[in-house]
Amino acid sequence: MDLKLIDLSNEDEKIRTAYRIILILSVIVMVTTITYGIAVAIIQGVDVVGETFVTVEFPPPELIPIFYAKPVTWLAASIIAFWFSFFELNKNRILRLPRSFRKICIFIAFFMAAMAFYEVLFNFTIWGALMAKEAIVGELNPDLLQNPFPNPEKPWNLVFATKLFLVVTVIALYTFYFLLRLEYKKQEKV
Repeated sequence: MDLKLIDLSNEDEKIRTAYRIILILSVIVMVTTITYGIAVAIIQGVDVVGETFVTVEFPPPELIPIFYAKPVTWLAASIIAFWFSFFELNKNRILRLPRSFRKICIFIAFFMAAMAFYEVLFNFTIWGALMAKEAIVGELNPDLLQNPFPNPEKPWNLVFATKLFLVVTVIALYTFYFLLRLEYKKQEKV
C-alpha cells in the first residue's frame, strides 16, 4: 500500500492526489471550526446550540471584503468536501465489502436522506414563521432565530441546524447515489 500524498505519474493518480489534498484540507477546516465553535460557546457561556457558528464572519469582512463566510458555512462545505473525497478515494475498498452490507448501507443512506430532508423543511418552516413574526415586531436578525423544541433549555440556532441538516441530506443522497452507481457498475462486470 502506497501512502504517497502527491503522485502525478498518470491522470488517475493526479485525480487521487487532488482528492487527498481536499480530504486533508477539509479535515483541517472541520477540526478548526468545531474547536472554535465549542471553545467560544464555553468561554461566552452560550446556551443556544450552534449560535457561535453563525454570529461571526471569517475571515473578518474588514480584512478581506470579497471572501468571507460564517463558520457554519465553512463547516458545511468542509463536511461535504470530506465526504465526497473520502468516498472517491475508497471506491475499491467499498466494492470489496460484502454485497449484503452495501445493500444495507444503500437503505440507510436513503432513509437518512428522507429524515434529514424533513428536518430541513421543518426548520425552514419555523424559520419563515419566526422571521415574519420578528419583521412585524421590527427586530429581524435571521442569524439569532432559534428552535426551542424539543428542549427549551437547549434551543438550536436555526441557521446552524438548517445548514447541518442540509449537509446530512446532501451527503446521504450522495452516498445513496454513489453506492447504487457502484452496484450497477459491479453488475455490468459480472
